[in-house]
Amino acid sequence: MKRLMLPALLAASFFAGLVAFAPLSAALAASGAAARGLGWTSAEGTVLSGTVRGLTLGGADYGNADLDFAPGGLLSANLQYTVNWTGPQGNGQGKVAIGPGSRLSLRDYTLSLDLAQLDQAALWVRESGGRVDLTGAALRFGPKGCLRAEGIGRSDVLERNRDILGPGWAPMQGTLRCEGAALVIPLASENQTGTRFQADLRLAPNRPGQFEARVSGIVPRDLGFALPIAGFTPQGQDFVYLFSTPDTSTPK
Repeated sequence: MKRLMLPALLAASFFAGLVAFAPLSAALAASGAAARGLGWTSAEGTVLSGTVRGLTLGGADYGNADLDFAPGGLLSANLQYTVNWTGPQGNGQGKVAIGPGSRLSLRDYTLSLDLAQLDQAALWVRESGGRVDLTGAALRFGPKGCLRAEGIGRSDVLERNRDILGPGWAPMQGTLRCEGAALVIPLASENQTGTRFQADLRLAPNRPGQFEARVSGIVPRDLGFALPIAGFTPQGQDFVYLFSTPDTSTPK
């Protein structure tokens, strides 16, 4: 028995070495990522550590990502990498795991998104600029969308829109959640005069992104005149802004 174990261990070590030093480009091609709409210009390095350049998803450019293999994911039958990402829409880092059934999770993450480059944000938000920062323990997605969301969102968008909304706003933030298939990033704030601002950004795979903003509470007269100019619609005593990205999930 011992005579058989040594050759078996040597063979296992040999094949493990082959896999570990396999080109990252070959591993990506074999992973089926392209069938899920993910594309890339080049992949450098090995399965253990490498860089993917020119990432695209649904035709949109998402920049580059550095990947380092995290063996802890194997305990839960997941392929896991520590990822550092930089792209036109922002930057971030965390542990990305791909599991059975096309499940995708992001753990111990920090993301900073540039609203000027985010198509899902409203036009007036993109024009003024600003950022949305996300930090949390876990985001999980399945074939049908969001499964679990643990994290906090924060934004400086109100500070960037002082000309419209006025000064004195508290930090804009909220707790991430799943709602149906969508990941919802809720951001809320209130100023010293009792005006409330609520904005929800909804993101779901293969569905249009949605942005909804509502100004309520005590709305000063000058703000009441400015909001319709920015695209808000009166709704009772509130002012509401709705925006959806075009639906590109099916060909026209």
